[in-house]
Formats: sequence, structure tokens, C-alpha cells
Amino acid sequence: MKNTRLWIADLEVSYADAFREYVNLKKSHLFQVRMCTEKEQLQKALAEEEIEILLISAKWYEEVKDFIRNECVILLSEGSLPKELGRYPAVYKYQSVDNILREIMYYYSDQNGEEEYYAGIHRENRVIGVYAPSDGIRKNKFALTLGQILAEERSVLYLNLEECSGLSEILGGNHWNLSDLIYYLRQQKTSFLYRLNSMVKKLDRLDYIPPCESYTDFRQITAEEWQRLLHLIRTQSTYDVIILDFGNITGHEIELLRQCSGIYVPIRQDMISQGRIAQWERYIQISDGMDVLEKLQKLEVPGCGDGPYSEEDLLVLQQQELGCYIRGLLKE
Repeated sequence: MKNTRLWIADLEVSYADAFREYVNLKKSHLFQVRMCTEKEQLQKALAEEEIEILLISAKWYEEVKDFIRNECVILLSEGSLPKELGRYPAVYKYQSVDNILREIMYYYSDQNGEEEYYAGIHRENRVIGVYAPSDGIRKNKFALTLGQILAEERSVLYLNLEECSGLSEILGGNHWNLSDLIYYLRQQKTSFLYRLNSMVKKLDRLDYIPPCESYTDFRQITAEEWQRLLHLIRTQSTYDVIILDFGNITGHEIELLRQCSGIYVPIRQDMISQGRIAQWERYIQISDGMDVLEKLQKLEVPGCGDGPYSEEDLLVLQQQELGCYIRGLLKE
């Protein structure tokens, strides 16, 4: 996979060098960073080098703007910017490098340039589904614990496909979520991987994209759009495992369940829960989904009682009874 050439231009040598070193040492990252800390050095680079993204100090921009050609310019700001620089995207300098990178990828993905790897290639990754028509909280805890355990040794992405998950309230709101990613795909832009990575958040080692917040937006997503999203993640990202935490996605969940190599179904033994499972299985059967039924693994899962009550509780799920159960399940 081609690395995008990102140049950082800043007079503060220690800052630019630390930024370059951090990004270039990140595994499976999209950027190869070089740095300029002198005006003449930057003018020469702009004239002779192929620069795809120029992250430049706002204080320095006016001095070199006449040398800039077709680079994607992102200003490195220390606060408010002059009005004449308002047409350029800007990132705040004194925040974590990971946050800066997310913003850079978001802005860069707005460009329409074709990516060499847009068509994608087949990768040996797995999609695991978790579905439970009778108990959503039990299902959520199972899926998040499974994801965190797998993420101890692999690269894992968790996607919550519920119309009202509540996870954004627990994990903190975010400007960008799954609805925004689907909207990006509808625009037929080609820098999917940059937009995807700009939205990824972390729960310890587990990557996730904040789920849809608007019920209306969620209901408008078609089966074809969900399938395209999953296909692009599988062919363009570096994830080894994608976990789909299913809700009742407007009646077309069967199409996505078919993409899963395995489907865990946490169950309860009470009469109502068993009735819901039976009705759901009958629905799959009459919907020509016998292949889906063969993938189901129904589980009586321990340790799915009360809670979690906070983000801290989510971070220790894999150390509790449920985590021990899942570790044993994965060894089978």
C-alpha cells in the first residue's frame, strides 16, 4: 500500500522532529513524513519534491504561499487564524498527534483524487457477527468483551449496527460517526481509507467507529450501502477482524449476516427469550437463510448481569467472568 507524502513545515525544530518520528514509527500507517524547519529548505522542497499534504505553521504560510502548487494545505494553528486564511483547513498544534492525524485524514479525504488501491484486494480477514433478538445489553457486553480479547493480539474493528445503541453517551460524543461514513460513500469519493481512519476511536486496544446517533439517518441506510461499507473495510483496511454488533437493521440484516464467518447468539432460557429466538430463526428460514442458520452458535453466556455502569467498567470486561468464558470459547 502506498504511503501518502506528508510534509510538516514548522520553525520549531523539536516539535517537527517529534511529530515526524512518531508518525513514521506507527505501524500500518498511511503517511510517510518529512520535515522542513527553514524557509529556503521548504521553497526547494515545494519546487522539487512531490508533496501530497503540506502541514504548515500558520505563522509561516504567508512567506511561502507563492511557492505552493497543488498540495493539500492544512494549517498548523496555535489558536485563532487571520480571516484571509479561513479558506484552508486548520488543526490545533498542541493536541495529541493521533488527533492531528485524524483531522488531517478527514480533510484529505475530501479531495477527489483517485487512490491506487481503490478497487481493493482480497485480504484474509474475518467478520464475526453477534446477534440476540432477546437481550441487547447481554449482546453488547459479549461483543465488546470479544473485541477487546481479540484485540490483544490482532487488529480489530468493532461496529455497532443498532439504531439506538447509547454507546456515544457512554463513551463520549463525537462529531463524526457511522452515519457520516455512509454519507461519505454516497458522495462517490475515493479516499475511503483516510475517512475511515479519521473516524476511528479506541476502547483500550479495540478500534471502533462511533455508532449512528440519528434514528432517521440509520433507517435510511440500505442493505447495499451496509454491504459496500463492509466490503471496503475488508479490502482496504488492515483489520484482521471486524465485529458486527447487530440490531434489527430495518429487516435486511440477513444480507450482512451472510458476510459473517461465524455468528454468536447469546441466549437466555426464559420463555419470552426462547420465543423470540424461535420466531427469529423461523423468519430467517422462510427468508431463504438456511446458510445463515448454519453459522449460528447459540450460547448461554455467564457474567452478563447488571452493568456496565461506566467506561471504566467496559475496559475491564475481559478480566471478568464473561472474559474468562470467551477466552475458553475461542480455544475450542
